[in-house]
Amino acid sequence: MKFRKINDTTINCIITQDDLKKHGIDLDDLFDRRKNAVEFIRRIILKAASSVNLNIKNDYTSMRISVLPDQSVSLTISQDPVESAKIREHKEMAEHPGERKPDAPEAGKRASGRRMPALTADNGTYIFQFPTVMDTVKCCRILSSCKGIETSLYFVKEIGNYYLLIVKGTDPAENYSSIVLSLNEFGKMVSCDEITLAYIKEHSECILRSRAAQQISEIYS
Repeated sequence: MKFRKINDTTINCIITQDDLKKHGIDLDDLFDRRKNAVEFIRRIILKAASSVNLNIKNDYTSMRISVLPDQSVSLTISQDPVESAKIREHKEMAEHPGERKPDAPEAGKRASGRRMPALTADNGTYIFQFPTVMDTVKCCRILSSCKGIETSLYFVKEIGNYYLLIVKGTDPAENYSSIVLSLNEFGKMVSCDEITLAYIKEHSECILRSRAAQQISEIYS
């Protein structure tokens, strides 16, 4: 496992397939929040917090789980100090009901252990996964005529998949989102969070860093 402190309230943990197998956990266990997986995650939180010297044991902790291209798991754990303070206040009110203020808001709920990974970044960035280069070519032929975008192509040798990174430029086509979503016919849209982007850029071979769609379309015209 690898732990990284993102900021004062957030840490990230990369859990490999070997780590999961060692503890008898699979991906379904995590996303279905089964008992063995919940206990495993609790241990991970404590270990992660200890490794980066971060106190993340307060009442309100949220988690985001996403699967990386090599099937390892990215677990991002965040602590919200504002929500923690609210929950502590409501606990005190419950213990001393006579002191409860009128119209007090309901206590905040603990964040869910499962959140679906973001398929697009706020800046309009998408990642598509392809099993073969020809599937990538079909997609690039559509994108090559789409103005206002930048594309890069990566290859992850360990799993044999191609990843096309699509970034919205300053003057994109009006139907940019519709064009991108139509690419699901040729490839699989995957999580586009910060951790996945960093993984692809650091652990894969960059085949074409810019104008990937146009260059591939010209090569296979």
